[in-house]
Amino acid sequence: MLGVTGWLADFFRLAGGLFYWNARKSWFQLRRGRVRCPCQSPSDSGRAFETQCEACLHWSSVARFRRVCPLLVQTPQGWRCSANTADVRPFWGRAFGYYGGALGAVYLAGAIAVFVFLRSVGYPVSIVHVVWPPSWHRVGEARGWYFMEKARRAFAANHTAEAILYLSNAYEFDPSNYAAGLALAQTLQSGQPAISNRVYDRLLHEHPSEHAHTAQDWFRALLARGDFAAVQSLARAEVLAGGPHASVWMRALVFATRQTRQDASLRALRDSPDPNAATWRPLIDVELLLLAGRNTEAHAALAAADWGRMPAYGVFYQVSELTNLGDVFTALDQLARNGASLDDEARVTLQLAAYARQGAQRPLQALVDQLLGPRLTLPVVKILSAQLIRSPDPALLNQLYARFHTEKLPFTTESAGTIFSLLCATGVNGDWEKFGELRTMITAHAASSQAFLAAVEAFFRGRSGITRITSLLPALPLPLEVNYALISRYPGPALQPAVHLP
Repeated sequence: MLGVTGWLADFFRLAGGLFYWNARKSWFQLRRGRVRCPCQSPSDSGRAFETQCEACLHWSSVARFRRVCPLLVQTPQGWRCSANTADVRPFWGRAFGYYGGALGAVYLAGAIAVFVFLRSVGYPVSIVHVVWPPSWHRVGEARGWYFMEKARRAFAANHTAEAILYLSNAYEFDPSNYAAGLALAQTLQSGQPAISNRVYDRLLHEHPSEHAHTAQDWFRALLARGDFAAVQSLARAEVLAGGPHASVWMRALVFATRQTRQDASLRALRDSPDPNAATWRPLIDVELLLLAGRNTEAHAALAAADWGRMPAYGVFYQVSELTNLGDVFTALDQLARNGASLDDEARVTLQLAAYARQGAQRPLQALVDQLLGPRLTLPVVKILSAQLIRSPDPALLNQLYARFHTEKLPFTTESAGTIFSLLCATGVNGDWEKFGELRTMITAHAASSQAFLAAVEAFFRGRSGITRITSLLPALPLPLEVNYALISRYPGPALQPAVHLP
């Protein structure tokens, strides 16, 4: 027992002595000749191998003191210093070696303990991630992906609240995990929109490489739940930023302004000195005239301006608004002149709207026959569904649905949005037999949607207390064009106009 006690006492003496004696010997060397040697006996000669060491007198084992000072050696007369007084010197390398080794051992033991704990919990970490400091960020990433996997399983088990908690943990532990942040924002968009908006805003600023995708996803969420003021703010910022999607954002800004009847964002964009804003000034001027009810002046501007030089949405806007104002011939003429800047879906959408507005059944039917063609595709179903929402047409619905029924398009993740679009088209047209068949098809793959689809049917039948379609849209996986069509058709109670004359 005494041996163990002595060993422990010498261990702590070593821990302190490595610094203490080296510090005193360094001071002795620095003040050579003006201070006495801190470790040699002053009563001895001071010569090597004759002088005793005072520093080791209190150690249980004198030999252990050699770890502090290797100048101590065994002689026939006992333990003596092997250096003359003037040559007594510190051994900092030895001290740092012991301290470094001890710290390294403690660090390694702690890292191994942490690694064992993390692996026992289930985090997919490597020992290198825990031990090597430059890899420490991998631990946070591993924790994030661990909770992402738990969230996936919770969603699969329909435990939504639990899944949201796991997503929050995943994003908190690993803010660099863009997938976790985006999934969290998407999940919270209907139940907790304020938190969802904060997450989206954070993603925009912390992941600039994903800016375009984040902004588009946030916009769809805002549009679906009817947060048009936020759409205006986001869209104006994106228009000023420029980029390849400026037309998408300008359309979003115009649409949201019509819903809010608040034209401040449009005016701020028109008056901005930014070159990206100058492109859109003719369009903004026309839109402000329309908002103010000055349709004659707006029509003159639409017919006179050289809209072909504008980005794609400028051409779309000109043709669309001329159609809405009843000047279908001019609209179709402008589409023929400048339609090359539009994609196929946009051109077909404008043509369908123009023919329907004019009541031109033959060209409308010819275009529909061409679209349905030899093989029905998902984009065609989407385009025609949006048209049937904007302009109900039972005969066209019957033709489309017959082809859909014949083709037997399966309900998959890819086709879900298109099939939901057709469901909404049947609801708008009041064809409850087709609505019921589509609802059965959907619930066969997602039984939990049965109650929600009953609420959707009640809305279209006018038997629901819901006044705005945006109360349902966040839960409907619809394409953007169909969302635009539904919101335009069911805007809810009219808002007080707050527009000003240009």
